[in-house]
Amino acid sequence: MKKVFSILLLLVATISKAQTADDIIARYVEAIGGRNKIDAITTMKLTGKVQQGGMDIPTVMYKKRPNMLVFEITFQGKTQKQGFDGTEGWDINPFMGREYAEKMDADALKAVKFQANFDEALIDYAKKGYKVAYAGEEDADGSPAYHVALTTQEGDVYDYFFDKESYLIVKIKSHVKGQDGSTQDGETNFSDYKDAGGVLTPYTMENIQENQGQKYSFFIKIDQVEANIPVDDSVFKMPSK
Repeated sequence: MKKVFSILLLLVATISKAQTADDIIARYVEAIGGRNKIDAITTMKLTGKVQQGGMDIPTVMYKKRPNMLVFEITFQGKTQKQGFDGTEGWDINPFMGREYAEKMDADALKAVKFQANFDEALIDYAKKGYKVAYAGEEDADGSPAYHVALTTQEGDVYDYFFDKESYLIVKIKSHVKGQDGSTQDGETNFSDYKDAGGVLTPYTMENIQENQGQKYSFFIKIDQVEANIPVDDSVFKMPSK
């Protein structure tokens, strides 16, 4: 009997060690609603606010398959926009004296292109040119989590942490290389998942950035998500002067 019990323990340990990144990603896809429901969403409009320094700054984001994105915030009567039309990235930043749309530099373009993945970057990662690896179990702010590392073609690394019970993403750490050889580290914590068009979506995101040894953070609170509403491609094009 002891021998059988030892074999069972060995079998359980072997199965645990056999956990792979693909296993975790598959469980995550099922946890948020399943592939059919994910694929059924073609556009999204997210309305909410950026919370920083005691202020609530209105924000709107439009997303459209396969990789189009526009993000805007409005403060003191001025609106800052960033967009990606699937090829070209642009921004309008009146707070920096740029009242008209300008093309993004290489670093900003790389960041917005990654963010513009309509589905989570892990879904169909190989088709997008990414690589993933299972990095073991770790603590994520007091909760046990599975750690999966994603590496882009440019060598940027995104560390994903999945709650062990729900398989929802609770944290992403980013390590992004700049054109000048520097590396910028960031962290985003996800919570308050709610149904949005049949797919669970985080309604609260805490973004923590580190720059030259200094850390600063802000929250994004989503108030409403509208799925599959009409959004013309022109919304994502760089506005002309």
